[in-house]
Amino acid sequence: MAVFALVDANSFYASCEITFNPALEGRPVVVLSNNDGCIVAANKIAKDLAKQYSQNYGRGGYQSAKPTNMMFQPYFKVAKFLERFNTAVFSSNYELYGDMSARMHRMLGEFASHQEIYSIDESFLDFSGMQKWNLTEYAQTIKQTIKQTIQQGLGLPVAVGIGHSKTLAKLANHLAKKMDGYNGVLDLTALSEPIVNNLLSRIQVGDVWGVGRKLSEQLISMKINSALDLKQADLKSIRKRFSVVMERTVLELNGQACLALEEVPPAKKQIISSKSFGQSVSSLDYLEQAVATYTTRASEKLRAQGSVCQYISVAIRTNPFNERESFYANHHTYGLVYPTDSTILLVKMAKRALKRIYQPDLNYHKAAITLSDIQPKGAMQLDVFAQDPKFSANPKSDALMAVMDKINQTMGRGSVQLAAEGLHHKAHWEMRRNHCSPRYTTRIDEILTVN
Repeated sequence: MAVFALVDANSFYASCEITFNPALEGRPVVVLSNNDGCIVAANKIAKDLAKQYSQNYGRGGYQSAKPTNMMFQPYFKVAKFLERFNTAVFSSNYELYGDMSARMHRMLGEFASHQEIYSIDESFLDFSGMQKWNLTEYAQTIKQTIKQTIQQGLGLPVAVGIGHSKTLAKLANHLAKKMDGYNGVLDLTALSEPIVNNLLSRIQVGDVWGVGRKLSEQLISMKINSALDLKQADLKSIRKRFSVVMERTVLELNGQACLALEEVPPAKKQIISSKSFGQSVSSLDYLEQAVATYTTRASEKLRAQGSVCQYISVAIRTNPFNERESFYANHHTYGLVYPTDSTILLVKMAKRALKRIYQPDLNYHKAAITLSDIQPKGAMQLDVFAQDPKFSANPKSDALMAVMDKINQTMGRGSVQLAAEGLHHKAHWEMRRNHCSPRYTTRIDEILTVN
């Protein structure tokens, strides 16, 4: 019978910061979104503060737009509240988090024959055929290995949920983190049916993997309030009211594995690179730098999955919340003569599209690049009648892109870049990250030093 484990790093972004700064243990830690906007991650201590913030809204000077949870609130609205509790605040350090994620998934892959990397901080492992083992002890070994200090492990706290389906493994992981007594590991396969049902009755139906808010509202209207209610629901009624996807969820809750591990993630059908600027930008030169940089990031992702794209779109907009200026937003799309993954060609097309929609004397707030009609890279039929050879297929670009990617992967992102990305003045449009920690694992000049 199939057995799956879901290993999930607790408060991943915040835990990465604590790993390299042990002095943060015992302190609330929060991580902010792009441009230090909203709180997007927090450790358990900070999450407990979030509950206190919600309970004390309107008292003691805690101000917000409405009585709500502190999480996902704009940072400036809760900054004073966080200061009272000596909260450590960090800007998002994506380079650090991405590298720590890759290291964690590599380590987890050594504990099972098959692995599916589900997200930046989650991996499914296939434990099928290991039922004779004490899976709880085995999962504790995984947990301790990842938790070990950076010399032997990663210093990251994780939780492990085990079940006969991926959906049950997800719920077991959820319970392992929320309920005391399990020490971060819960194996549903080792429990009797009545005990499993009792645990499922404590989980709201909206917390079941794949249900979400809108579907949960419909299920609750059918008096299906918990994961146990959904497990015991009539299959024919569920399929008639919803779809085969919801029917599979019910089967998965009953221990029938309908979802196999995806060891190779499916290629993205669309790649978007989009960020708000740290400050408003009106200069075309600075906009071109930003667009070139975003296009470079998107084309790197395109090559990483072995694909090419047929279309590139550029979009820009002013700040929709600035009432003193009129709002402007526009986009333009170019089709390519040949599908490509060349950063050089895509940047040229992006700059051409930008010039079609740029209007002077406006303060732009955001730019976005979209690569679409993505397909696997392979042999292509060339066109002898292509009118503009400058934008035609170039076999030499493959070797150049491979060299650039290799250098940037080895020496750090941006070691080699196009001049179009700008060598100076990036501060005019780059994200605002006033609380960013060093990139300990990917930059030699930012490596942790011990005095």
